[in-house]
Amino acid sequence: MKYWSCCNKKTTDFNDFLKQKGCTKGTHLWGDPSQKKTVQCRYDWHQTGDAVNFTVYAKKVKPELCTVNCNAVKLQLEIHFGDDQVFTFDKILAGIIEPENSKVVFSATKVEVNMRKAEFVAWPSSFVL
Repeated sequence: MKYWSCCNKKTTDFNDFLKQKGCTKGTHLWGDPSQKKTVQCRYDWHQTGDAVNFTVYAKKVKPELCTVNCNAVKLQLEIHFGDDQVFTFDKILAGIIEPENSKVVFSATKVEVNMRKAEFVAWPSSFVL
C-alpha cells in the first residue's frame, strides 16, 4: 500500500501513486497552489416587488474563499467550490439596488444573493445588461 502521509490517498499501484495530485495542507504539494479551474455553473434569478434573488448552484461551496461585491448597479461573484473550481460572474444589473440592505447566504450546494431594489419597479426579464 502506497500513500502520502499528509493526505492519506491510498493505492496499490506505484504509477497511480505518482499520478496523485498534491494536497493543499501537507508537504505533498505539487504544482501551483493558486492554479484554479474556471468552470460554468447553473444560475437562476427571480424577483419580487422589492427584491431580486440571484442563486448560483455549486456543490461543496467554500464560503471562506468566496468573494461577493456589489454596488448600486453591478454584481461581482467569485465562488470557490469542489476541487479548486471557480465560478466568476461580473455583470451590470438591469436596475438599481441598495447594497447595504442586501445579503448573501452560503449553503453546501448553492449561494444565494438577495438584493434589495432601490425602486419598487419590475426589472426586465434579461436581469443584466
